[in-house]
Amino acid sequence: MEGIEKPHGSIWLARLCLLLGAGAVIMALVGAIGAGQDWWGKLDGLSFVSAAAVVALLGFVLSLIVLLLYRKKGRAIRNLTVTALVCSLAYLAFIGYWVNVGMNVPQIHDITTDLDNPPEFQVLKLRPDDFADVPGRGDPKYAGMDAIERWKLLHSKAYGDIRTITLALPVDKVVALAEQVALERGWEIAASRPEDGRLEAIDTVSLFRFKDDVVVRVQPGPSGLTSQVDVRSVSRVGRSDLGVNAKRIRGFLKDLQAAAPKS
Repeated sequence: MEGIEKPHGSIWLARLCLLLGAGAVIMALVGAIGAGQDWWGKLDGLSFVSAAAVVALLGFVLSLIVLLLYRKKGRAIRNLTVTALVCSLAYLAFIGYWVNVGMNVPQIHDITTDLDNPPEFQVLKLRPDDFADVPGRGDPKYAGMDAIERWKLLHSKAYGDIRTITLALPVDKVVALAEQVALERGWEIAASRPEDGRLEAIDTVSLFRFKDDVVVRVQPGPSGLTSQVDVRSVSRVGRSDLGVNAKRIRGFLKDLQAAAPKS
């Protein structure tokens, strides 16, 4: 009958394109959600995401080929292929964004307002490999520098704005205020000790449900009428935090200053 498109053999190629494009997105989501639910490890979940990028790239290339060769062979082929192309391209753009972020921040995961005397964890445990893989080992540019010295240099260059802040409140009041802000930000409080000037908390982020540990240290200022606040945020997994810890500290300190009574 006239007006009815007959299926072309390349419809199976178009369907394969859609399988690859949409499959990449689904594969990444399964990897992330599975890692978040502890069905497998966090690094295994990241492997899903990396593998999905390869699948999306294959889907993108194949979709372009099919679209160029068979776009005139029927509306169904064209629609399937365009949909596949959009899925693949969207996922590749998502991955590209995070790759770009990773290339523009140092590959470190321990961020603090005080490089010379970082707040120490007492209830939560600092990961044992915290300074085991700091970039620059063997690089002539960092000759004579140990891991902590390289960390300090990378940290200061990237996050020079993250510094100790001063509030016109006594130590115990600042800790109580810090706990309030932490709860508002969705953190899980591990310890709150106003008398010691200390707060420790856990922040859970993304579909992966990565756990990052935070310690807030509050010390009396020189005059005794103010308090100095330092924060340290450390990722439990991974070499690079993609700037997440620095963003967390900036946001927390901004919220803390906003919540403090104005003198």
